[in-house]
Amino acid sequence: MKLKSSTPSCMSRTAWNDLEGVSMPKDFITTQEWDLNDLKDLIKLAFDMKTHRLSSKYDESLKKKTLVLIFFNPSTRTRISFEVAMHELGGHSIFMPADKMWIGSQSESIKDTAKVISRYADVIAIRIFPNVTKWKLGASHSILTEFAKWADVPVINLEDDMFHPCQGLADMMTIKELKHSFKGKKLTLSWAYHPKPLPLSVPNSVLLNATRFGLDVMVTHPPDFDLSPDVIKQARENAIKSGGRLEFTTSLSEGYSDSDIIYAKSWGSLKYYGNPKEEKKIRQPHRQEWICNKKLIALSKPDSIFMHCLPVRRNVVVTDGVLDDPTHSKIYLQAENRLHLQKALLFHLLIEMRF
Repeated sequence: MKLKSSTPSCMSRTAWNDLEGVSMPKDFITTQEWDLNDLKDLIKLAFDMKTHRLSSKYDESLKKKTLVLIFFNPSTRTRISFEVAMHELGGHSIFMPADKMWIGSQSESIKDTAKVISRYADVIAIRIFPNVTKWKLGASHSILTEFAKWADVPVINLEDDMFHPCQGLADMMTIKELKHSFKGKKLTLSWAYHPKPLPLSVPNSVLLNATRFGLDVMVTHPPDFDLSPDVIKQARENAIKSGGRLEFTTSLSEGYSDSDIIYAKSWGSLKYYGNPKEEKKIRQPHRQEWICNKKLIALSKPDSIFMHCLPVRRNVVVTDGVLDDPTHSKIYLQAENRLHLQKALLFHLLIEMRF
């Protein structure tokens, strides 16, 4: 399947320096496009929906509303959580594998697809990984924003090659639930070994959200695994505005030391992006050292929490000892909060923004 977008930028269709303080509620492409207070309100609503999940407070609130899920790639948590979210709010979801649709450069244009689905459904959600666009940096994100450009209903980013906003905001909800506040809390975003290169979507979203909410962020990774320069630039501006800190290190011990939150995630090297053979040469030497284990967790605070977006390769990216540690590991709560946050997002886009 070949897709072509007319939006060349690897970022969103709105320039970074125009985003801060501007609320763009129609779509949920990146959290950076939303006003910070709107994001905080979403988290508050998510907590209320979590508290009242077994009550009738929000039952039927999305009655006769339809969500179309377009997936170019596999999914576990994202698909299930959105389908359950629509069901619990009284709405309906339709799952559409992209390879079963007339979409692509040799069939139907993105414009026509988006316009037609907008006549059928109330909201569109799309997942598209970099393999679909042959690992051209930002190309998957551009396709997703192309959908948002032409759609007449809200478009939600379910993860592209640059951002995973639903995961990123649910992560902030989890930190708020467990740590109660963001100020003065150190979050370590740690690169971890993985046998193949992965997109930068999750680490980008973690970095942007954590700095925006005022956490003190320490990013630790091996040489040649820097994150996107434009994302780092925006994260620095976020940290200045929020009163948090942003630091980088190539030392695991420095990164993990005295941390309140450990977030382990692998990502590919920009230096060899789209060139897996060459990237493997610089990735393989880190296989033994850059695995999150109990020795590293011991460097953090006694009440630190461990987070990972899942799926995770056990004893490759993170050891069983960390993942199954009842004191530190919060991966299942983190996954659960995707449901509550997404219910709040759907309610906001389809109900609150209509009045």
